[in-house]
Amino acid sequence: MTILLIRQPSPDPLPVPAQLAGHPVLCQHCATLPALLQCLHEARLSAADWVLIEAAAVEPAQWMEHGQALCAALDALPAPYIEMAANDDGGLDTHLHPQHAPAATVVCSSGRADACRLSLAIAERRLLAAAGRA
Repeated sequence: MTILLIRQPSPDPLPVPAQLAGHPVLCQHCATLPALLQCLHEARLSAADWVLIEAAAVEPAQWMEHGQALCAALDALPAPYIEMAANDDGGLDTHLHPQHAPAATVVCSSGRADACRLSLAIAERRLLAAAGRA
């Protein structure tokens, strides 16, 4: 079982635990919607058990160009996902309306680090509950 964290590249990378509830955490950086699409395909192929996605701020034209493929990639994920958004209207679910909606959407005005910590805590709690340890 693995947890895949898809996040925006940053000059000040946020620390990520090596494991969460006994499962390895893998991190990929995706700065564009095409890169996010590739990361989602890799998540499907690697059979990640949880996917945490930090949505990037992009221009409306990018949503028009890549939105349909991204929506299909989210719907094809075999695992639940948590979306981290910078604001209420900047996330994937807002723009794409996938059938496979996120297990949670974390909008954290205090910054990326807090959104990431909260998303990891949600995934950990769900993993522990599934294992009967919560």
